[in-house]
Amino acid sequence: MGRYEKTIYFMLLLLIYLCVVPFVMIFLIQIINVDFGGETSKTAVILFITPFVCSLLPGIFYFAVTRENIKQTLCVKKIGLKNFLLVVLMAFLIQPAASFIAMLTSLLFPNDVSAVMTSLANIPFWEFIFISAFLPAVFEELMFRGIILSGCKSAGIAQSAVISGLFFGIMHLDPQQFTYAFLIGIFFAFLVIYSGSIFSTITAHFIINASQGALIFLSSMLAEKYPEFAKQAEMADVTVEQIFLFGGIAVISGTLLTLVFSYFLKINKGNINKPDGKPPEKLITVPFIAIIVIFILYLTGMEVLQQLIIG
Repeated sequence: MGRYEKTIYFMLLLLIYLCVVPFVMIFLIQIINVDFGGETSKTAVILFITPFVCSLLPGIFYFAVTRENIKQTLCVKKIGLKNFLLVVLMAFLIQPAASFIAMLTSLLFPNDVSAVMTSLANIPFWEFIFISAFLPAVFEELMFRGIILSGCKSAGIAQSAVISGLFFGIMHLDPQQFTYAFLIGIFFAFLVIYSGSIFSTITAHFIINASQGALIFLSSMLAEKYPEFAKQAEMADVTVEQIFLFGGIAVISGTLLTLVFSYFLKINKGNINKPDGKPPEKLITVPFIAIIVIFILYLTGMEVLQQLIIG
């Protein structure tokens, strides 16, 4: 069994684990019956624990079983000042396109993540950024652009970027997040492949999450100051004019992103390792298909469960 196939089996186990963990956490919290000081504090504690339970523990299990070189697998390497500045710029340029895609998908699926983040806006700002930006940036990148991407590289550069991005989208277990997480996952994969450093995507991931978190925090503050305006904005549906406006901004920022990204790839093409001559592994395998099937079944099951609860 090659490294790619081993990685796919690990992803299958990880997906099953992530499907079960939230229910176990909720069950344990109900049993322990700890007073968190309100729903907001309870949500904050859950979000604080989640990266450790969902990324750190599976990561420890992975290295304990495979005995791989941790530094090499996780791409722990200095990023360099020029690459760092380019990554920061690209992290800002990609956000209008990601937000536009999120706006379109929110027309089909509820934006549960935005609702959760908004509910946390009354905690101290530094705690909000630490929970919503820093922890996910570190632990998710070590998992997906470290362990997962490294295990998929034998499939080829483009293939490994797409596959790791696909799994990144799937592991969010949210149809509204899937599309933009998938595309951002591909983008992040290329950042690590060409820079050779996991710090490139930790930086980009943090900037994106922190920027979006700051906007939510600011919106919440304005809502408290102007409650009538906030109520109208909350009730308003997305209009055609908004779609064209934000779509236009996304096209402009996307064009600039393409130029900067092309320059980034050009100056880092020397970091790409040459093929080792081994025949490529089969991409679509039984565990690969199982991951897709479980993902679809999970989303379907959660939708049915939600309808039963509402009904």
